[in-house]
Amino acid sequence: MPIYEYLCPQCNGRFQKLVYGFRDPDGLACPRCGATDVRRAISRVAVLKSEESRLEALADPSMLAGLDENDPRSIARWAKKLGKELGEEAGDDWDEMVDEMLEEELQRKEKGGEEGAAEEEEESSSASKKSSTGPDDLGWA
Repeated sequence: MPIYEYLCPQCNGRFQKLVYGFRDPDGLACPRCGATDVRRAISRVAVLKSEESRLEALADPSMLAGLDENDPRSIARWAKKLGKELGEEAGDDWDEMVDEMLEEELQRKEKGGEEGAAEEEEESSSASKKSSTGPDDLGWA
């Protein structure tokens, strides 16, 4: 019995449903607004890695590809990739912590008088806002 995730285009909701078989059940509707034109979403999957394979991935030189230690954005991208490799050990708030550190560094540079830091910070905050406008999680239907 698979668990499928569904998206509702009417209210922008996301919900899960335990399904018998592989077809969508009859009478499937959004638990928030009742719309019946919901569509199946592609769900995330989790892949468990052994400690050895995680260490190999961290030792891979491609982890440092494109890293510029003088660019805070580059360091933040690398730190987020590192957090993904560490998995649960990094903690649930790893990406949020990296974003806060990036914002603080950009503010520090702005106060130091470097040109363009304010524009870069605005781009970073607008990118964060765009990524948080996904569907609302409605839980189980």
